[in-house]
Amino acid sequence: MAVYKETAYVPIACITSRSEGNTTNTSEKTNVCTQGKTVTKANSITRTVSLAGEIVDENSYYDLKEMQSTLQEQVFRVYKGAGETNPLYFKGIITDLSADFDATEEGATGTFTMDIAVNGDYTEDDPMATP
Repeated sequence: MAVYKETAYVPIACITSRSEGNTTNTSEKTNVCTQGKTVTKANSITRTVSLAGEIVDENSYYDLKEMQSTLQEQVFRVYKGAGETNPLYFKGIITDLSADFDATEEGATGTFTMDIAVNGDYTEDDPMATP
């Protein structure tokens, strides 16, 4: 996995697992016009990507923390699985980030988990590519 930083994509993690969640956000109403029955309306979809992996180097986790601290949307590049050659791109905001470092080994990079709220859809076209 890589994130766009300044002028290029920078590898930040070797993904060990990736899951996706899609939640339909709804509103409900019950009134005389609905004859007292609850009517549910779909308003939007919230997409979340949850990732776990190995941190690439000691700075990549701190880069992720810095990106989260900006409260800004980031551009991510990810491959669906091992051996895939066509990446997917998406924009999102890091909503949860944690890491586990091995205290017994000098220079250990550790593992991490992260949730990203996806803004929009995945695309095969790099949104940062110059036309």
